[in-house]
Amino acid sequence: MAIEDVFNGAKTAFTFFFAYLNAVAQEIGMERAIAVQTKMCETMGAIQGKMMKERSGMKEFDRKAAWSLVKTAPESFGITVEKLEESPQRVVNKVGRCSIYEAAQMLGMDAKTIETLCRAGSITFMDAVAKQLNPNLSMRLRKFRSAPDDFCEEEMVLG
Repeated sequence: MAIEDVFNGAKTAFTFFFAYLNAVAQEIGMERAIAVQTKMCETMGAIQGKMMKERSGMKEFDRKAAWSLVKTAPESFGITVEKLEESPQRVVNKVGRCSIYEAAQMLGMDAKTIETLCRAGSITFMDAVAKQLNPNLSMRLRKFRSAPDDFCEEEMVLG
């Protein structure tokens, strides 16, 4: 399947998800809806990380080995990820075209809300995946895009 097809499929799925999240937020409030999203992403990330670890057959993951698995999550949504910096302790990536960002934007969400959803969702998910592979790893969003044609920076750190 072409990367464009993957991107468009993910964007459609996330549009449905964010429309659902908006509907839930109207019923229980955005703060509570995001808290539930965060809990779901922690749970799903832990499950995904555990499955990745079991499939790999490896017992211990350094930062490099863990990143080789964690990066498959954004790639599976057609998101472009480019390595900016790498050391044994960390990797910094540039996240370009993003199906999640574009889905939220299509629904008219403002940049601050999209950033909040990203931190509560995608980053939380990837952090939970990383921690299953190595409890000393953490993922964080260093920089959120300032405009649709900008990029985000994500960092995985061992320590």
